[in-house]
Amino acid sequence: MPKHFKKGVKREHHFLKGLEKPLEEIAQIPGVKKVIPGRIYASDSRGFEIKVTRETQTGLKLVAKSDGSVQEVFLVVDKKDRAWVKGRIEMLFRKGG
Repeated sequence: MPKHFKKGVKREHHFLKGLEKPLEEIAQIPGVKKVIPGRIYASDSRGFEIKVTRETQTGLKLVAKSDGSVQEVFLVVDKKDRAWVKGRIEMLFRKGG
């Protein structure tokens, strides 16, 4: 694993508050090759939420929301595994679950 990766998650940049452990959980899902946190934006979000927003060329894009901020997260996932990984993430992080 390259030097900025630990437990399957790239750690070169910051995470939203409370996002580190959920990203480590996502990295353990079979089929997920890398978890790469992206930009952080200000928002009016309240509470904590992670959801899959779309497929990308290399995998899936997630959006994580945490009290006043939103962060993009990119997953490297083979095309054949994307639907299963998406379902697993939705099951792990659905509201109230």
